[in-house]
Amino acid sequence: MNDYRINTYTYQVMPQDLDGKRHFRAVALEMMLLNIAGKAADDRNFGAFKMIDSGGISWVLLKFAVEMSAMPAEDDILTVNTWVEKVGSLLTTRNYEILNQAGEIIGYATSEWALIDLVSRRPMNISADNAISACATGEKVPVALPGRLTVPEPGQDTPRHTVKVSYSDIDFNGHTNSMRYLQWMLDAYPIEKIYENRMARLEIIYVHEVLHGETVNVYYMDQDDGSTLFVVKDQGGNDCVRTRIVWR
Repeated sequence: MNDYRINTYTYQVMPQDLDGKRHFRAVALEMMLLNIAGKAADDRNFGAFKMIDSGGISWVLLKFAVEMSAMPAEDDILTVNTWVEKVGSLLTTRNYEILNQAGEIIGYATSEWALIDLVSRRPMNISADNAISACATGEKVPVALPGRLTVPEPGQDTPRHTVKVSYSDIDFNGHTNSMRYLQWMLDAYPIEKIYENRMARLEIIYVHEVLHGETVNVYYMDQDDGSTLFVVKDQGGNDCVRTRIVWR
């Protein structure tokens, strides 16, 4: 990719990225891509800390999807290309291309973001920032953002996992870090199933934020098509995050 609007970074798989079977964790994959998104925004002068310090606004992730034909292994050095696909008044899309050490594409990802005022928590106009709009390439990836992602209601089932949000869960926006939800959901899932399967597609929709001190419940439902649906609910029964993982 030769477009100057595309940022390229390398990432070496570290021991903490691996699980008990030395498989690359899904959480590590999301963390890598979201950290690279932050780095790319910083390098283009519209990173989160600049936004916060200059205008009291910050980026929040709304949707995320990634598809992998192969997962990285220990010590692999990956190359990630990332770019802004489009910029609307309230939403912007950032895409990713993941390559292995041989230069082969092993995955694509896409993400949808909004800018919010950190006091009112209301969305801001993204397209008014010329630095962001100028980065839009129009370049798509063969991965779709998740749709509505309807998760079956758990009914009266006992939650598979319950979490009280603590200090270590909170990010610089003052709410639960995006990656914590995926960690909670996988913590709820049987470890032997995670060890036996590899993730082919991950879809996440962030519905509403969870704050320090709140308690959430995690549910999951295995589907006949080989996927698993997860939902994180607050104590009022409202969906906070919906996720679908397709296993291979």
